[in-house]
Amino acid sequence: MTFEEQTARIEYLISLIEKFNTGKAENLAMKLGVSRRTVFSDLEFLKGRGYVIVYNRTVGSYLFEKKK
Repeated sequence: MTFEEQTARIEYLISLIEKFNTGKAENLAMKLGVSRRTVFSDLEFLKGRGYVIVYNRTVGSYLFEKKK
């Protein structure tokens, strides 16, 4: 996978989180076309960049709580 493809995937992930449209990790993996493990790696990548990300069961999506 190229750097551009990874960047596009992370941007799409951010967009899905902002729209409260990720679903569970399995659903998110399908939307992104990656494995569940890659989803968690991408979420950790964003957390390492200062994003606070939580899964909200009521909404059924990962959400940004706040940005550090």
